[in-house]
This record gives sequence, C-alpha cells and structure tokens, in this order.
Amino acid sequence: MATNPVYPIKKLLSFLALFALFASCHAADAAAARTQQPRKTDEGRREFASFIDGFFAGVQRDWQIPGMAFVAVGDGEVMYLKGYGFADVESKRPAEPGKTLFRVGAISTAATATALLQLVEKGRLALDEDVNVYLRKWRLPSTFEAPVTLRHLLTHTGGFDDKKLEMSAPTSADEKNYAARLQKKMPARYAPPGAYYSFSGMSYALVGAIIERYSRQDFAAAIARYVFQPLGMNDSTFAPNPEQMKNLAKGYGPDALPVKYSYFYDMPASSMSATASDMGNFMIAAMGGGAFGRGRVLPPMYANSMLRRHFSPHPLIEGVSLAYREKFVGGLRTLQQSGNIPGYSSFLMLIPEKNFGLFYATNISGLNFSDDLAQAVVGRFFPLSGDVRRGASLNPNTDISPEVAGFYRHNSISRHTAEKAAKLFSDQLKVSLSEGGITISHTSGNSPMSRWKPAARDEKSADVNYDDIFRGVEENGEPSGEYIFFQRDENASIKALVMGSVSNTYDKLSLYESRYRQLAYMVCFVAIFLFSCIGAALGVAINKGKLPWEKSLRSATELWSISVLFCVIQIAFIVGMSLSIYYEGNQFAVFVPYRVKALFIVPLAGGLLLAWFWFRLLANLANPDCHWAEKLILIAMAAAETSYMVFLANWRLLGFMF
Repeated sequence: MATNPVYPIKKLLSFLALFALFASCHAADAAAARTQQPRKTDEGRREFASFIDGFFAGVQRDWQIPGMAFVAVGDGEVMYLKGYGFADVESKRPAEPGKTLFRVGAISTAATATALLQLVEKGRLALDEDVNVYLRKWRLPSTFEAPVTLRHLLTHTGGFDDKKLEMSAPTSADEKNYAARLQKKMPARYAPPGAYYSFSGMSYALVGAIIERYSRQDFAAAIARYVFQPLGMNDSTFAPNPEQMKNLAKGYGPDALPVKYSYFYDMPASSMSATASDMGNFMIAAMGGGAFGRGRVLPPMYANSMLRRHFSPHPLIEGVSLAYREKFVGGLRTLQQSGNIPGYSSFLMLIPEKNFGLFYATNISGLNFSDDLAQAVVGRFFPLSGDVRRGASLNPNTDISPEVAGFYRHNSISRHTAEKAAKLFSDQLKVSLSEGGITISHTSGNSPMSRWKPAARDEKSADVNYDDIFRGVEENGEPSGEYIFFQRDENASIKALVMGSVSNTYDKLSLYESRYRQLAYMVCFVAIFLFSCIGAALGVAINKGKLPWEKSLRSATELWSISVLFCVIQIAFIVGMSLSIYYEGNQFAVFVPYRVKALFIVPLAGGLLLAWFWFRLLANLANPDCHWAEKLILIAMAAAETSYMVFLANWRLLGFMF
C-alpha cells in the first residue's frame, strides 16, 4: 500500500505544535512558580533570604541603624526571620527576632482594631452605632449633625484635629489611666464624620476606652487576653513588665543618642511592643481568616472585613481598611502601616492577594525606607501583577473648574490650638490652571512641578464618577500611574485635594492663609516696626523745632511711641516663644511649662495697647496742630497693627489655646 507523502509532514507538524504547546505551558508554569518561589521551595527561600540580607546590609550602611528585626510570612507560615545589629549598642546585646522587643508605634492600631471587632462579633458593639451610646461619663460634643461611629474611629475619618501638645503621658501610671483623661485630651473636630481622612491616635484611644468598658478589664489585659494569647504572641505587650523591659531594644534618636522611654495618652494607638516572631503570627492570622494554628481571634468574615476597603473618596484613590492604609505597589494592592515614635521605627505590609506579609522594626526613629523595601520585594518576587485599579486615559478636552486652583495644606494640623502656628511656614501645594489640565508646585520649592490632566472614562469602569479626578502626565506626555482627586463638601465647594492616597489629603486654603500671604504679613510687620521707629524719631525732632519748616505744626509723638511699643511687645513674644521652643520644645509633648503659657499674656497686652492707640488716635483727629497727612499715616499704621492681631488670632496665638 502506498504511503501518502504528506502524512509524515502533518505528523511532524502536529508533534512540533504539541511540543510548542507543552513548552509554552511549561514556561507559564515556570513564570508562575517564580512568583511563588519565595515560599514554595527551599531554593526560593534561600533566594529570598539572600535578597533581604543584601537589602538590609545597604540600609544599615546608609541609615546607620543600631539594630533591627525582620520577618516575612507566606501561605500561613514563616518564610524568613532574622535580627540585625544590636538591641543595645553600649552592651553589644544582639537584636534577636524571637526575643528582642521593639516598640511598633501606630502598628498598635491593628491589634486594637482586632480586639474591637471581637466585641462587634459577639454583638456587644456595632460598627455604625453612635459612639456616644458606648460612653458612660461624658459625650463627644455635637459639633456636626452626623454622629461619630466606631467605623469612623477605626478609619480615621471622625474629623478630629491632629493634636500633639501635652499628648505624651509623664509616667506609666498616667499612660495606663489614659481613659480617665480622654474627655480633656480629645481634640476638637473640624469636619463632619466620614468626610475626610485625617490620622488620629486619639480616635483609637477612644476605641481602647470602649474596649476596656465592654471587656471589664484594663486595656493591656484585654488585648493580651483577646489577641496576644490566642495567637501565641507571648512576648507582646502594651504595658511591659520588668522582665519584658530587659528584652526591649534601647531606643535611639536620629543623632544616634539614646532616647528616653515615652508614654502616650493614645496608648491603644502607639504603645505596643512586640518581637518580630510575634508579628509573624499576627500577620498569618490577619490573612488566614483570623486563625493561627489552633488559636483564633476572629471568624473569617470579620478577619477578611478588616482587610477590605472601608473608606476612599474615589475608587481610583488609595483608601483605608480597618487599621491599615492601602497602597498599590507595582500594580499590586498592599495594606500597610508604619510606626514612628521616639527611638523606634517600624513597618508592616500585607499582600492579601498573594497571602504574603512582611514586618521590620528598628530601634532608631526617623527612618524612611519602607517604600523602597515594598517596591523591591514586589518588583523582585511578584512582577507579574497587573494594576488592580482600572486605568484611565487622559481627557484634555474636559472643562476644568477654576475652583480647583489655589493653595492646599496637608490636613495633619491642629486647627484649634496654638500648635497650629507650627505650620505657619509649612510647605503648601499650589494648583494652577494650564492648557488642558493643571500644574501642581510646592511653595517650598523642594519638589519639581508636576502636570495633571482630567482622567477619561474607561469602558471597564463606566459606573465610576470621573468628575474632579486627574491623572499625572509624564515628561513624554504619557499618563502616569498617579491620580489626584478634588473633594467637594455638601455645598459642592472644593474643600480638599487627595494626592494618590487618603494619607495625602490637603485642605484647600483661603488666599489669606497661603504661605506667600503669611510671609507678606511678617514682612509687613517688620516694616511697621521700622516705620514706627522712624516716625517717632522724626516726631521728637519736629517737636524740638529742629526742622524749621515744621515749626508751625506738632507731631503726634505719643501715637508713634505707642506704635513702637506695640511692635516691641510683639517682637518680645516672638523671641520668647522661639527661645522656649529651642530650649524646652522637647517637653511640650508632655507638658507646656507655665512660664511658656505665661508668655501668651504678652500679645494680649499688645491688644490692650492697640485699643489705647485707636482711642488716642481718634481723639487726635480733631487736633489742628497735627498735619492731616500724618493722621492718615497713623490710621494706616493702626489698621495694619489691627490686621496683625487678626493674624495672631488666626494662628491661635491670641489667648491661651492649648
């Protein structure tokens, strides 16, 4: 029987096609394996360990870190655990990841939120109930019509000011008794609840007080019982005993000098100490439905709820879950929290989609390499991730509201106390309209100007509102991965700018509060002082008859002298406050000395002097011996000095506002 000559060729082609298909599938499996390799194979673990060791070797060299501990977890088990450097430089005590305690600052909020959700799960509390229902001896004032809820507290959207003056407790006993000081220490509210994100440690202090009341035990004991013990976090604590204090890493400041142990009135938000090993257990439970081994802190529904987004002003803006901030790294959604308190810096990152998490803690404050670590790990071990946020192209033809233009200041500011003056010359964003978009520059000049254009609607996200959302523009004109959103209030007026993440929320300012206007006020005040001195000197000369052409007139020397005295009083206040901040500023977090508070009598005395200035000036208007031009100049001086008093009042420096 004759053989068809085409058949072998078809057979060969079929074989090659099958081989190509097998090869492509094998390549895809290999690529997928590479993204899973750090936690699936011994080789992958060794590669991950080598990568982390190399990264931290460079970090320790660049940042001069005394000691640190690191842990990474994946698929419900510890991938890598290691300590670096010294827990105590002087005694050369090594930093041990399973023994050395580090203070973790705001990462404490994750444990506090977990304990609260246990009470919610048991039906004792409700996330969306008015917080005042759970308070016994006092109530949050009804500053706004809508009530503050537990969800608002957990997501930092209660609308509370950021206050730091006298927020550190002087002793351990004061810290443990923080709940008794809450009514006095709670900051004022500046916005309706649920409107804007603004980090507030005192929000979590209020959560801790509610946990104490409904668990019927003090906060540290409640967390130990409901969180630490079930997860085998045997060394972690909010109130270290003498034995635990021996294992605590000594804290150092950025100058490498030892830092005194600090206590805080927002204890539930900042006072947790933990080992890297314990934090590994916590991360496994956080991504494992609330369970670690045989221990469980939450049912899966509540554990998973902690990780989902609970607030964001717009779907394209990184929001917050309960106790964590969202951050997209390499297109991958991560949940992060950082801790930075005197003597310590720490960082926690979860990638729920990959069931991966990492944590590090150091015994030096002021570090800022967490973004580098996150990008390095995601870029190296999870490079195939796509952007979960559906991208939007640019739409330069959209009409842009002129209302977006103006000055914006970061909303981490105390608006109701003298602490506000610390932001007097802080960096601000200046938004300007440009052709087809907007430009954003920094008033400090430390960052380059960036360009943004309206984002176009994407067919995959037709339900998303694209009003007031802008996307960054690269130098080559292509869209970047950054978004900004202009938030409006109930009256449709723009009140805030959110740059990429809710943690970068900026309040829109009136022109009066722009940085340039504040500089102008200070220059104007100096000019008033110099002009007053010149006017007083000329007045004395005129009245002594040293200027023959003015012999028929007399100068209002008294008024010029009052103006000079007013300026001297205000300068004395500025100098006194500057010296107090320089020599005693570190104490202000614990207690503002009475001698410093007494300085605030000085501008009040200046106000009384100004009132006398106006009285004498108005009485002198009918005096024919004074030239009308001099009277007009003095009226202008009085008006300028009155404006300066308004300036002091705006910055909460007129009165005793602490």
